[in-house]
Amino acid sequence: MTTLTRAFVWLGGSLVLAALWVVVPASVAAGDPCYHGYEMPAHSVSTAPEINALPCAFAPTVTYVPTGTTVTFSNGSQDAHLITGANQEWGSRDEELEGHASVSYTFDRPGVYPYACALHRGMVGAIVVGADAAGALAPGTGAGAAPPAVTDAAPSADPAPAGAPAPAAVAVAVVVGALIALALVTLVRSARRPVVVKEIG
Repeated sequence: MTTLTRAFVWLGGSLVLAALWVVVPASVAAGDPCYHGYEMPAHSVSTAPEINALPCAFAPTVTYVPTGTTVTFSNGSQDAHLITGANQEWGSRDEELEGHASVSYTFDRPGVYPYACALHRGMVGAIVVGADAAGALAPGTGAGAAPPAVTDAAPSADPAPAGAPAPAAVAVAVVVGALIALALVTLVRSARRPVVVKEIG
């Protein structure tokens, strides 16, 4: 194999790899099923001490309960979930709530207890403890803050289409392509130079 042939094979392989790196959408690498075909439920609020772990969301999103209440998380789906409180103060980041199982936690102190499933990005919720007339946190009492209204406001700028390469990735691909082109030009020029043989004599 000549030097020029090797250079063309190297260049072709490099260009194919660079093109695949830029063209293949990031969502393929992410692997999170919640962004691929699942319909997300609407934001919901409840005063019942029961939370359902759906395939990619908790329902209700916010639960208001009195101090000392035991809250039960039920997983009616076949997918495993993690129930992990903020800063891992409660719940578990290691023990999965398997499909068709439940786990309960008792909340003895008033406060707001956010939680998430680390297996499914965006799967979050919160428990507001002390949500009774005496605690002034119950929704609709007028004494405490009512849950925020959920709006579907349009973003101020159009987001990039799903799967579009990031600007930094495009810039890197352009630089790599320019370097490859420069290397190819150098190889072609060196291959065209005539070989001069000097006689010793």
